[in-house]
Amino acid sequence: MSNTNESWKDKANALKDEAAEKLEELKGKAGELADSVKQSAGHAWDKLNSPETKAQVEHLKDQAVEKLEEAEEKLQELGDKAKGLWNKMTGHHEPEEPKKP
Repeated sequence: MSNTNESWKDKANALKDEAAEKLEELKGKAGELADSVKQSAGHAWDKLNSPETKAQVEHLKDQAVEKLEEAEEKLQELGDKAKGLWNKMTGHHEPEEPKKP
């Protein structure tokens, strides 16, 4: 029976050692993965803060402002046309402002 106990102890110790080795491997791989993620995040952050990205954002902002101004003009034109049609349909006519020479 002593041999059986020794055999179980040896197997348990072998499994413990194998588990410890695997744990160390996993720790190493986790460290590598963490380093890789940090590096990728650093690259992404640098790209976000790069002059090129800032210039692109500024350009897109300028385009958006321009499009909004165009949309406002179109809405004003449509509002004026709708008002004119409404006045025409209802018979209400507002005095026209004299045209400037």
